[in-house]
Amino acid sequence: MRRWMVCLMLVSLLGMIGCSKPIEFIGKTENWRVECTVNPSDQVKEYAITYIGKDSQSVKNVSYSFMQSENFKQTGTSETSSKNLKITGKSIKETPYVEEENFKLHIKWNDKEDTIPVVKKG
Repeated sequence: MRRWMVCLMLVSLLGMIGCSKPIEFIGKTENWRVECTVNPSDQVKEYAITYIGKDSQSVKNVSYSFMQSENFKQTGTSETSSKNLKITGKSIKETPYVEEENFKLHIKWNDKEDTIPVVKKG
């Protein structure tokens, strides 16, 4: 009977770990919205950077870099020209999740630049 209880507890614990909720981060300025998630149990991280500005001009020559984050260290560029630009990325974390409350995203486009504070939701 005791072995049965230990097995049941172990299965329950593994189930809870496997279903851990993703950790979400969000940031927004007048021109950009940033959404990031990390799922510590799967070691998967994702981000979406969306242009929300009211400019009638297409967004082009975009470069971005995450700053002051242990979980998001990506930098990149987009050669796409669009009024509704959305840049996304998904990858497997090579190191364990590091608890953090906020970080920043620096972005350049159309000879403009912005630094977006990104904070943990909830």
